[in-house]
Amino acid sequence: MPEQLNEAQRLAVEHTEGSLLILAGAGTGKTRVLTHRIAYLIENKGVGPRQIMAVTFARKAALEMTSRLETLISQPSRVREIRMGTFHSVSGSLLRECTVAGARLKLLSEPDQMERIKEILTQHSLSGPEWQPLEVVRKISMAKGQLLSPDDLAIENDRKFSTVYRLYQHTLEKDHVLDFDDLISRLVWRWEAEPALLSRHQKLFRFILVDEFQDINEAQYRWLHLLTGSYRNLCVVGDTDQSIYGFRGSNITIFQRFQEDFPETQLIKLEQNFRSSQRILAAAAGVISHNANPLTCKLWSEDTSGPLLRLGRLVDERQEAHFIVSEIERLLGGSSHYQIYQSKNTDFLEENQYGFGDFAILYRTHAQSRPLVEALSSAGIPFQLLGEKAPFATQAVDSLLSYLCYALNTSSMNDLQVIFNLPPRGLGEKARQWLNEELAKGIDPWEALRLASRNLDLPVTYQAATDMLRRTVISLQNLINTLPLSEALERTWKETGLHHHFQSATSAEESFRWLRLLAALHGGKPATETLPAFLEDLSQWRAGDFFDPRADAVSLMTIHAAKGLEFPVVFISGLEQDLLPLTHTNQGKEALQEERRLFYVAMTRARHLVVLSTASRRFLYGERRTCKASPFIEEIPSHCLEEISVPASKKKKPPKEKQLTLF
Repeated sequence: MPEQLNEAQRLAVEHTEGSLLILAGAGTGKTRVLTHRIAYLIENKGVGPRQIMAVTFARKAALEMTSRLETLISQPSRVREIRMGTFHSVSGSLLRECTVAGARLKLLSEPDQMERIKEILTQHSLSGPEWQPLEVVRKISMAKGQLLSPDDLAIENDRKFSTVYRLYQHTLEKDHVLDFDDLISRLVWRWEAEPALLSRHQKLFRFILVDEFQDINEAQYRWLHLLTGSYRNLCVVGDTDQSIYGFRGSNITIFQRFQEDFPETQLIKLEQNFRSSQRILAAAAGVISHNANPLTCKLWSEDTSGPLLRLGRLVDERQEAHFIVSEIERLLGGSSHYQIYQSKNTDFLEENQYGFGDFAILYRTHAQSRPLVEALSSAGIPFQLLGEKAPFATQAVDSLLSYLCYALNTSSMNDLQVIFNLPPRGLGEKARQWLNEELAKGIDPWEALRLASRNLDLPVTYQAATDMLRRTVISLQNLINTLPLSEALERTWKETGLHHHFQSATSAEESFRWLRLLAALHGGKPATETLPAFLEDLSQWRAGDFFDPRADAVSLMTIHAAKGLEFPVVFISGLEQDLLPLTHTNQGKEALQEERRLFYVAMTRARHLVVLSTASRRFLYGERRTCKASPFIEEIPSHCLEEISVPASKKKKPPKEKQLTLF
């Protein structure tokens, strides 16, 4: 096994005792190192798989590691014994194991979270930009990511927000549900309050490995620090130059704290890049050198070929989109499939040797995709667009999951509110008002339905509709007790009538297809056993995880979504001040440095060619603006960049006036 690794990788794999910090630059094979290290522990050091924990920040990364490990160890089935997953999934599983009736531990959905916040804001007459529900949810998430309670915020004189946070948390506790951030913070607080529980969990894992350490926040670091215990066999892998999630609370100063908290730590740098040409690496290095960072990697590549980066200066976003399309067509040598595939039988990528799937167009904000989509469509170029949300994040799927969750827990008021009249069954606003009055009396939701179906004082339509809903739920309870999750989803989709109700929604069937695929990952156990973990799992999939590398299509996505991906040719559009960087001078030095790291990440997605574009005018933030080119362009070494002469757009001449005839 070690002979497949370079010297730095081999050292990282074979260092097994004590703490280890691996600085792994872009494209240096960090996933290979992590998987080989785990395999080395099992095959060469005799470590039991159950004694190993590996945590990542993306569900897709955890699945990829699992797949690779199955090819590296002599008994592939033992890979399933490793505690491997995202921080939140691993923490959720530990919480369930130490919670009474742990399988009933329920995770709040994002729509439910927003509804609770809206109700609290309305009750307290809070409005204005700082009280937008999405902004409040973000602030609560940041607070939990820093392990700050409502009382902590009150001490900091943020009393109004502290009150909203406290009321929100009270609703969660009352309904016995957790939000996504609670999966980490709740376990940390329990460990600190219950030393015996912490000790029990510490003894479970002798070796802990962490991927993408640069994305870690305070709560996650405290979680790791506590869990590591006396073994101190903690291996973290990350790249400070790729820390791009400060808006979620990630903090690269934790790298320094790690070295202080684990002074025996050995530092190993992975600097040989296996992805990009040396030209691209030199350009990226020139940019990132403007950040103050002592823990950086000096990347190098054996590929000394490769063209210069190309830069187009355009008039506006529409000319920019047409410029990108023309560059794609130039590199394709036309859009004929015959031309494209006749020219791909070579090891070296030059003009006329690419396919549609070799191109990615990256941008800072989703709003930039519209003119690009229009230009690609007009040119007949196939594309896949990664949106803001995962493809299963639709009303149809939310409704389906609410049915299953209510069948699992008939005390859930939120789930009952969703399914009460969906599909429509004659339970309109008056019926919903009656239900809310009953629930306000403290009556259990399931009991309220039972009473309604037998209450002669209610209209016959209400009695019949609530009775039909109860029968549907009872049927679903039988399904989830006997059928695997994927089959239970299929039956629920049809038996509830949701497939008819949403048949006109073009996204419904596609989102349901994705849901079944993800459910199949949870095996053949009855849905009652797998549903709680499945709901946690869904909350951890991101839009970028649904990129299809097999698609014969140009990929469009934000730079954040492109993290972890690579393409032969990468277009980076919208290189303007206030877009990339998407920051203002009053936001401070760190905000600008994170934007620079984001640009660095975008450049290092490319294997062969990077094409940049900037526009002098752009429709931005609801108005047509004059734009200034991004300062990052000037940071690219001049010997790495060529500026392309873009012909000015031809103005359409007004039609000649036709002579009026007498006839």
